[in-house]
Amino acid sequence: MTGVELAAGVARAVVARSEGGRLRVLGRGESAVAPDAIAGGLVVDRPAVTGALAAALAAAERGSPAERAVVAIDGDDVRTYHVVTPFDREASATPITKPEIDRAIHEALGDAARHAQTQIEDDPALRGVATARLAEDVSGLILDGRGLESVVGYHGRSLEVHTDVAVAPLVLSGAALATIASSRRRATAISGIYALARLVADSGVADAGIVRLGADVTALAIVRERRVVATRVFGLGRDAFAVREATRDEDARVWAECISSPIVARDGPPPDRWLFVGIPETLLALPNALGDIVTRARGTAPRIGPLTPALTSRVFADVPLHGEDLVAVGAAAIAAEAKQ
Repeated sequence: MTGVELAAGVARAVVARSEGGRLRVLGRGESAVAPDAIAGGLVVDRPAVTGALAAALAAAERGSPAERAVVAIDGDDVRTYHVVTPFDREASATPITKPEIDRAIHEALGDAARHAQTQIEDDPALRGVATARLAEDVSGLILDGRGLESVVGYHGRSLEVHTDVAVAPLVLSGAALATIASSRRRATAISGIYALARLVADSGVADAGIVRLGADVTALAIVRERRVVATRVFGLGRDAFAVREATRDEDARVWAECISSPIVARDGPPPDRWLFVGIPETLLALPNALGDIVTRARGTAPRIGPLTPALTSRVFADVPLHGEDLVAVGAAAIAAEAKQ
């Protein structure tokens, strides 16, 4: 499987395969992309991005093209909807069979698709815009309050199917997929921050805020009880801070408020743990400002640190990996799940 990230200034690719429930990374590659060739997740200069992606794929695949690719993108109008579909089993004394759970999952996916469509119609940014569903993933099965990898053979009454539906404007997803189409690989697209957060949650991190600072966007995800419950992307990245050194502390507070405002509005306090990707030492004012806001909301200082490959216990690698590679690794993990 190949995981690809397309972001402002860079194309990254990793090749991986599933081994015993873990993900083995076999190769990685990256290539610089001309400035403004990708803006807010949109491929603006297709020839330039196609060439950079081809170089990254060649370095990662080493002459052996993967069967399937998932392309991760992040932009203001990329959405991920998180839907819970409950089922009350009358025959709770009998074990759950595979046909029964297959029917439940089929119904849950339909329910999630309808929910996503309703949300799109009510979203001012997406209303009237042609959109595409990037992915529909079952992210959790809960039986009588227990999270299980598989419920087949278990007894219980209350079943919940947690489903995540990623949606993006057709122009974003279509442009991203067009860059890989010439390589004749089967490819789909996914939200980059969702792929990263799923990788973290599947590696055993139960509750955390995950923030990735890109060149032109900030992407945020909230993980609770090992499930991705919220994602958000807004157009403020490293490049904007680089040209405003004189107002960095004030800008950091505004940035932190952009992250915390949708979290505080949700039920419960913000997470105690925060993991960051893409924050250079010159921009430590950003996580410090967020820490101040979380401290006021929780009453105690949060745990803040970098998201490194060492924290993603689901992954082991034959090549050196860096925190910036984890979006592509998360995309590869989703590709591996889709094959199973």
